[in-house]
Amino acid sequence: MEDAAFWREQGARFRERAESVTDEALAAELLELAAICEEVAEEIEDRAPAG
Repeated sequence: MEDAAFWREQGARFRERAESVTDEALAAELLELAAICEEVAEEIEDRAPAG
């Protein structure tokens, strides 16, 4: 899926979930997934044609 907004939304969902769990290891994994989603969104935006 080549939609940066989709990946940013997924990242936000992972972050939100990380704030609500009590398991620190799970929270860390969720935050890592959120960071990956942000990286994907940035890569999509970098490849987008200018203009």
